[in-house]
Amino acid sequence: MFERFSEKARRAIFFARYYVTQDMDSQIRPVHLLAGIHREAPTLLEMAGLTGKAMLALRNSPDLVTRGANRNNFSNEVPLDEPAKRALLLADKQASNRKPQRVELADLLMAVFHSDLVLQKKLIELNVTEEKINAACQKYTGPEAMDASWGERANYLYVSTSSGIGYDLHRLAEGRKLILGGIEVPFEKGPVGHSDGDALAHAICDALLGAAGLGDIGTHFPDSDPEWKDASSLKFLERTRQLLDERGLRITHIDAIVILERPKLGPRFPAMRVALAKALGIAVEQINLKAKTNEGVGEIGRGEAIAAQAIATIER
Repeated sequence: MFERFSEKARRAIFFARYYVTQDMDSQIRPVHLLAGIHREAPTLLEMAGLTGKAMLALRNSPDLVTRGANRNNFSNEVPLDEPAKRALLLADKQASNRKPQRVELADLLMAVFHSDLVLQKKLIELNVTEEKINAACQKYTGPEAMDASWGERANYLYVSTSSGIGYDLHRLAEGRKLILGGIEVPFEKGPVGHSDGDALAHAICDALLGAAGLGDIGTHFPDSDPEWKDASSLKFLERTRQLLDERGLRITHIDAIVILERPKLGPRFPAMRVALAKALGIAVEQINLKAKTNEGVGEIGRGEAIAAQAIATIER
């Protein structure tokens, strides 16, 4: 069946599975599909009246999500519950009535609305009605996009891109763990900092906040706050991702450089990318990591410090 789903519709389903893992639920439910649609096309949902904050509230509803039902690592495929299966079948049926017979996000959204009566009731209480959803879908695929496909029309009309830069530097001292990119790298020195001193995670966090126009890492995670004392910097990234989600912003790519004389980091990059991608809720392929030395120059070159730079690109 999925061969008829557009790339954006498939990505929405992929993100639905991601939200299931975040909720530790045992099944993909219509609310997860809705969250996946919101992640892939926030403008479409906002046009229908569903904000990022309201979407989070729906995912926190015990009537819609069974949090903590599955605490496994989700190495196996997560099943769809019956309403979610019904939503996919309904979306496919809607697409079969026109040419080309391709399931788009608009089909999936309307199908989700009709697949779960509890979710439908809560959406209506939020004033997200069938009429509003239909109007949003019509506008989202309007004639001003010329001959573009539905997914292409969305990009042509509504998607905007912004980028941000991030930088971090920490002194290195013996007796400290070298935490970088969310993992521990064996070395005799580690960064001195209020949290775990993960310069790479801090630079990425700063870049994402900058791209979203949300200030910097010091604003959200001040070293005067005991909550962040010795905290994993992956929590910084998770919180930053939540801030982006609330505003309907989606991470598209991250490119980062670690500047360190020793040790060699190349072999550690795959594990770092996995840890960072999990914290940010994105694919590993969306993160690129590089390492440079400082050619023996300055405090980095003398092995006294570590620095990292990052550029993050996001979509609205």
